[in-house]
Amino acid sequence: MKRKLSLAFVMLLLVALLAPSLAPAETVSLAYASGSIRLRKGPGTNYATVGYLKNGNYIDVLSKGSIWSKVQTSSGKVGYIKNLYISGIGGNYADGTTYYGGHISGTVRTQNAGSTVNLRSGASTSTAIIARLARGTKIKILGENGSWYLVSTSSGTQGYMSKTYVSTSGSASIASTARVTGSVVNLRKGPGTSYGIITGLSRNTRVTILSTANAKWWKVQYGSYVGYMSSNYLAR
Repeated sequence: MKRKLSLAFVMLLLVALLAPSLAPAETVSLAYASGSIRLRKGPGTNYATVGYLKNGNYIDVLSKGSIWSKVQTSSGKVGYIKNLYISGIGGNYADGTTYYGGHISGTVRTQNAGSTVNLRSGASTSTAIIARLARGTKIKILGENGSWYLVSTSSGTQGYMSKTYVSTSGSASIASTARVTGSVVNLRKGPGTSYGIITGLSRNTRVTILSTANAKWWKVQYGSYVGYMSSNYLAR
């Protein structure tokens, strides 16, 4: 009897060790906290809309593509969104991007009149090309990531473009942001651990700083959520 129990225990232990761990949920990251994007039936804008996602919504990535990924929402809907809008543990497609409070007007520039510039899915030449924009194309600059701008075309397509090929006019107010440094940090209703938890934010999530009057607890905004977070777990 004891031998049978021991074998059963070993089998259960092996199953637990070999079972694949569940991937943590990722989040939707948009240039505007109040914005939304379409959840498509397939990997392209020509596919029907099956729902909408807002900034900060949690999603599970079912399969990753070079430009579009298949995701599942917290309500169970399955569809496709661009990698550009996915940020979280295991993805971080938009990690490191500073979003402007407004936008800067820009124009695509090239050395030759007939040349085009690649609009990419991330701030790197190793990421997929979303579109090719001709010299003189008007764009809106929504933010920046190192030597890259996050831009939007007149049709609303967003992507990253090297600053080398963009001329700007005017300026935009840049919201002060901070990056979450803990694995999961609580956003609370007040400045202290005695206050209720609004939501938990994963490492590298960007929040907008509303006030640092309390040095230990900063008032921040994440999507539609406004609350307090310990400054020990925030880095500008």
